[in-house]
Amino acid sequence: MNDLERNKKGRPKGGIVIAGGGTAGHLLPGLAVADELQRLGKSKDQIVFIGSARGIEKELVPASGYRLWALTGRGLNGRRVSLANLGNLIGICLGVLKGAWLIARLRPRVVLSLGGYAALPGAIGAVILRVPLVLAEQNAVASAANRLLRSFAKAAAVPSLGTGLKNEVVTGNPVRESVLEAHQLGRQSRAELGWPPHDPVVVVFGGSLGSLRINEALWQAASITELPMIHHVVGRRDWKVLPDALPQTIKSFEYDENLPKAIAAADLVVCRPGGSTSAELAVLGVPAILVPLPNAPNDHQRRNAEVLVQAGFATLVEDAELDGNRLSIEIERMLNEFKGSADPDGERQRRSVGHPRATRNVADLVLKYASGEAPSIDREER
Repeated sequence: MNDLERNKKGRPKGGIVIAGGGTAGHLLPGLAVADELQRLGKSKDQIVFIGSARGIEKELVPASGYRLWALTGRGLNGRRVSLANLGNLIGICLGVLKGAWLIARLRPRVVLSLGGYAALPGAIGAVILRVPLVLAEQNAVASAANRLLRSFAKAAAVPSLGTGLKNEVVTGNPVRESVLEAHQLGRQSRAELGWPPHDPVVVVFGGSLGSLRINEALWQAASITELPMIHHVVGRRDWKVLPDALPQTIKSFEYDENLPKAIAAADLVVCRPGGSTSAELAVLGVPAILVPLPNAPNDHQRRNAEVLVQAGFATLVEDAELDGNRLSIEIERMLNEFKGSADPDGERQRRSVGHPRATRNVADLVLKYASGEAPSIDREER
């Protein structure tokens, strides 16, 4: 196989391990970087994921054509002492041992940690075996896993300075290619989506599982007032409790694989400000009502939301304050506030405050360390 250099034991040279997953917010940036590494010359055989058998990576990584080692174990449920947490801790320790074994077997040139408990086995394996470790942080405040690893990492790819990690490099948060394509299309996708060309459309979602708080607030709002057209991604967890009697203007979906296209074509978004979601909203420049998860570690969703609020196209609503009445008021207010940002053809003049080159920036950083060099830290990738 001349196109793929291998060592004496048949393993691809220049291999890269991407560690992490568990949730789409952690995994999707890793898949985006993997695809970019492939465009830059790495074969799929040289890129391996180490994640959790309980996470969304079990479905998405093989579907994307990459090899996945899915380890058992789950994250701790807060800091309280319990039998469940003791079992989870034992599972994490066993996973770390398996991760070290995998790193020894794969012998990669670099490990990229995506954060979260699913990243720990591969990342700690890299530390033990002295494989260069690069952290990828999706949020304005570093995750507990990345904070644990910060003293051992060569560099940390971050959305902005001040995450609490060492050797920060502002790369931006990698987004999927479909997000960049959706940004180019904008409202041109409305016909394909079956939406009216000029009437307001609001996209409401809460992640792959859904947000019961957001879902119930929308259903309450629909019962007390007339809403504009709503593209509602309910989520797999709450799909079974979807009300039977909803207005025809609310189009409900359990999951939407083309959600970036819908967001880019929308007039307003209602969602949780997770790391990947916030990065996508920043690139797409879509006005948003953001409802931070109140028990998010280190209150990172609030910090993510504040960045978008300061950029001037989002508002923050406390989770405890969100009900049908408040949601209907905020939807009307935000639609009126941003109505004047349309040109005569109805196309909004949006400002992207994200990093469209973030995926390439992170891939370049990974390749620098995979090359065996020790690059100086430039805190801002251009």
